[in-house]
Amino acid sequence: MRPSGNPRLFKGGEEVRPEDIMRSKYANIYTYKKDGTLVKTTVLIGKDENRILIHTGAETRKVKRIKRNPEVLIEPSTIFGKSRGKTYKGRARILYGEEREMALKKVTRCCIEKFFSYVFHDIIARKNQL
Repeated sequence: MRPSGNPRLFKGGEEVRPEDIMRSKYANIYTYKKDGTLVKTTVLIGKDENRILIHTGAETRKVKRIKRNPEVLIEPSTIFGKSRGKTYKGRARILYGEEREMALKKVTRCCIEKFFSYVFHDIIARKNQL
């Protein structure tokens, strides 16, 4: 397992598309502290046409770090934060107003779909064990 402050950075010439990360239900987002140290946070992700959407509290430290420095690194991960692919550079943006409301609906819908896929999988697995 890689240290959280030292992700493998993909430096290839491939175009980065949301689908590259959206195959995963979770992603590690790395934000920068004032001293330049990377902080890893595992988050549930949703997607828009050309954006990766993350919902978090307005007063969280990651939001404060993004406001100070919007440059981030992002990689697909497991729910436990284990990397599942390449790490990409990105730029985070805090959404406000109508844009925020639309994004929140998309993330919520994505989260509900993911939740029910887990519930149904668990029910089927239990049924098969009987």
